[in-house]
Amino acid sequence: MRAHRHSLSSPMGYNPGREGGVVGNPVESMKSEAVVLIHGLWMTGTEMRVLGGRLEESGFRVRYFRYRSWRGGLAQATGALREFVEATEGERVHLVGHSLGGVVIAKMLEEAPLSRPGRVAMLGAPMGGSAAARIVSRRRAGQWLVGGVIREGIVEHPPKWPGGRELLVVAGDIPLGTGLLLGLAKPHDGVIRVEETRVEGARTVTVRASHVGLLLSRKVAALLSDHFRRVA
Repeated sequence: MRAHRHSLSSPMGYNPGREGGVVGNPVESMKSEAVVLIHGLWMTGTEMRVLGGRLEESGFRVRYFRYRSWRGGLAQATGALREFVEATEGERVHLVGHSLGGVVIAKMLEEAPLSRPGRVAMLGAPMGGSAAARIVSRRRAGQWLVGGVIREGIVEHPPKWPGGRELLVVAGDIPLGTGLLLGLAKPHDGVIRVEETRVEGARTVTVRASHVGLLLSRKVAALLSDHFRRVA
């Protein structure tokens, strides 16, 4: 397989991850299952490399999607994600969204289904809305701070899970983050309240991790691998 090199400095689009990241049987490296990782607000995708590496070790082809989480718009993000997922190789393509990334996934699937099967996992994603985002957005400076994707996708039009794919929701309950300053009711992960991550019909797990810590947790990586491999 020909290797591609892309820099995370690109504003959005295709990033192949580490093509040669799996050691072992060469046949295993031709993975039939891919995982696309979608980052949250003010992130670039680099923050998800630890999680991605662990998924690669479990035998998945991992891709990192980057979008303009702050300066861009929701329609731009969902359209680019759809193109990215459809261009990703694999018989099944699974999706993992951290925080705002989970909302982008839901909005994309709400618009139309994807052409191939796969499961979805959301890590600290405010599918039930975000008290922190609402508090910050009350002021003009706060609206500028959270950006267009959060304003459109969470504050103005709360996301809805369209169903059709098995969904795993993972929430954290270590309150390290701006939520302490905003007076969020516990339990929360420092940014998102546990109850704000809930989606009806989804398998839900709460782990000991902060909002960013969800991306570094070995337990979370194991939960994702099990979710994607589990026989229905």
